[in-house]
Formats: sequence, C-alpha cells, structure tokens
Amino acid sequence: MSSLRRLQTRLFLWMLGAIALAFVVGMGVSWLTRADPPNRPGQVLAKNVAAQLDGLWDDPSAVDAFVARMHEDTGFPVRLRRDADGLPRSVQKAVQRGTALAFEPGEGEFIPILHHGTLVGAVVFEGVTSPRPIWSRLAPALVAVLLVLGFMARVVSRQLARPLEQVAQAAERFGSGDLHARTEVSQAPARWVAEEVRHVAGAFDTMAGRIEAIVRDQRELLGAISHELRSPLGRARVALEIARERGGEDAKHAPQLDQMEAELGSIDAILGDLLAVTRAGLSDLHKETRPLGPWLRGRLAEETRRPAVELVEDAKVDAAIDGALLGRAVHNVLDNARMYGHPADHPLEARIVREGDVVRIIVRDRGPGFAGDLLGRAFEPFVRGDLARSPLYKGSGLGLALVRRIAEAHGGRAFATNVLEGGVVAGAEVAIELPLAHAAAGAVTS
Repeated sequence: MSSLRRLQTRLFLWMLGAIALAFVVGMGVSWLTRADPPNRPGQVLAKNVAAQLDGLWDDPSAVDAFVARMHEDTGFPVRLRRDADGLPRSVQKAVQRGTALAFEPGEGEFIPILHHGTLVGAVVFEGVTSPRPIWSRLAPALVAVLLVLGFMARVVSRQLARPLEQVAQAAERFGSGDLHARTEVSQAPARWVAEEVRHVAGAFDTMAGRIEAIVRDQRELLGAISHELRSPLGRARVALEIARERGGEDAKHAPQLDQMEAELGSIDAILGDLLAVTRAGLSDLHKETRPLGPWLRGRLAEETRRPAVELVEDAKVDAAIDGALLGRAVHNVLDNARMYGHPADHPLEARIVREGDVVRIIVRDRGPGFAGDLLGRAFEPFVRGDLARSPLYKGSGLGLALVRRIAEAHGGRAFATNVLEGGVVAGAEVAIELPLAHAAAGAVTS
C-alpha cells in the first residue's frame, strides 16, 4: 500500500471512528437518562392498579378477587406474586426508578405492589412481549447515516491527504536528483487545501526553483570554464610538439619537455575529474538497462594502457547504468591500480559478481595494498596513497572519490579491501556495487 493510501486510510478510520463514538456515546447517555413519561397511559393505569392493591393488601380475598376481575376485563393471563424476595431484578430497578411497569424476558410484564412503601409483591401479565426498543427502530436510519457520513469522510480524507502526499513525493524526487520536481499544490482548488499546507508547498517550490537555478548556473559556468581551459591546453600541447620538432637531435631539453607533457596531461585529467564529479549524482544521468558483461568487456577493450585487464564474468546480469559515467569510474579504478604498485608484466583482474539483489564490478591488483590508515578514507576527495611507492604518480586525489560519487549516483556504493595471502597483504580489491536492473517498460538494452 502506498503512503498516500495509508494516510487516506488513517484519516478515514479516524473520522469514521469519531462518528461511531459520537453515536455510541449519544445512545449510551440516552439509555442512562431514559425514563418512561409518568403520564404515559400504561404508566397511569399501572399506578392505579398498584394503588388499589396497596389499599386491599391486608385483605387477601379482596386482592385475589381484584386480580380475577383484571383477568376477566383484559383477557390476559394475570397472576399475583406475593414473594417479594423472588421477584426479578427488573422489578427492583423499576421501583428504584419510580416507574410502575417492569419487563422481564420470558416471564412478562410486572406491576410492582408497594404496601406502606415496601415492595410486597407484583401483578404479572404473562406472555406479554416487551415494546420494541427505540434503538432497534432507529438502527436502519443510523446505518444509513453512518454510510453517508463514512462516504463523506472518505472524500474528505482523500482531499486532505493528497496535498501532503504531493509535497512528500516532490521532496523525494528532488532529493533523488530530479531538480524539476514541484508539488503542484497551488493548482488544487483552494477549498480542499489547508492554508498551512499550501504555505509549506509554496515554500518548497520556491526553494526548489532557486536550487535548480543555482545548479544550472553552476553547470553552465563549469562548461564555460572547461571550454576556456581546454583551449589553451590544446594550444600548449601543439606548442610542445613544435618545440620537440625544432629541437631535432638535441636531447638536452627532452626531460623538461617530457615533464611539461606530463603536467599538461595531469591538468587535463584533473579537469575531466572535476567535471565528472559535478555531473555525477545530478538529474541528467542517462541510464540504460544493459547486459553488464558485454558492456564492461567493450569498455576494457578501450583501455590502451598497460598492463592489460582480464575479465571474469561470474554472473550474467543486467544493470541500469550511465555508460559514460560508469566507464569513467572503471577507468579510474584501473588507473589507480596501475599507478600504485601493480606489476607491469602481470594483467589486472576484473570480475563481475552477483550477490543477492546487487552486482559488483571488482578490480584486483597485486600491489602493496592500501595503508592501514588510508583504507577507510580511500574514497575521500584529495586523499592519496604513499607517493614513495609510486613516485611517477601525481594524481589529484579525486579518482576514487569520483568512483564513489558515480556509484552512489547509480544507487550503489564503492568500497576497497586488502587481499591477504598467508597473512601478508598481496594486493587490493576495489569494488563498484550496483543494484540489479528490474524489467522496466521502455528500457534500452544493448
């Protein structure tokens, strides 16, 4: 059941419960305070009979004759009971309430007889059924009223819950990266939306619009910076090649030229990482459902740097991925393994492993592994390993941070562990964990 239906159901049950409780309390109060009107014909006749029997009580034969005449006049089976202690409790309660009639199911209707203020007996009209209670006559009407009120409570609960659910859904979509998400509560009729809810929804929409504008401006600025920086980088590389050609056989400046080329490559890589970090996790991820093995095999084929990578596909699964971003993450993991001590003559190992509802891309290297104090911080920005073990590597420290950002943008995570062989660190494993793709309409596979 969705959260909207749960909220609607709770509101509906609360309203219906309040209505039912009001009816029950009203009927209870009516029952507790009920009293037969003293001027009702039956009460008047019963009091008259009781008064005459009170006057005749000391003459048993006169009492019996009076009861016999009552039987002849009414045609009802009437008998006299003189066992005051054996009378039903309903008779005792009638006396306490001051009423002249009492009914006992299965026996009939009783007229209590008081002599000098004390209950001494009763006249019983046997076989008389109790008058139909008022609540039984009102029951069909009460049921109809409850049905109508229940229907209205359902309508009202839906109208109350809908704007709240719209706010919750918009906040969830916005938090997951959909910067265009809005509540649209302002489009609902004003009579169905509480002013407080409309105010909250309006504040959220205003906030979302401002954040979207800030992010859009930031991305446009980064795009402009990328263009402006890569243009001089390209010209610097052209100038570097011209310098190499003009140098001819003079190798005196070759080391400086090599150093310049390496620095330009580092700047280009840092710029690419920054732009990818900015994009990862935003709403413009272009996910497609793909068989992960063929995609990763094609991506590894584009890796021209040594050493090569051997792929082991332990499971054939599909995953919803942004090929460009995830490819960047895989490249960064491989680059990190190559730079930090993996033997150049030994291929890297990549595996695709399924565990439950997730799939992992695991890259294994045979370097020195992660230092103990860095293992838990390997995916933090600007954290770099021991440069003494890899003096040629001058990365920015953003590579694995970008890997984690891209994995989280896909709804997964990234983590690293050291591999032990015989109690000694014999390399490291870096894993990118992704959720499995479920069949979805319109999914693109390749």
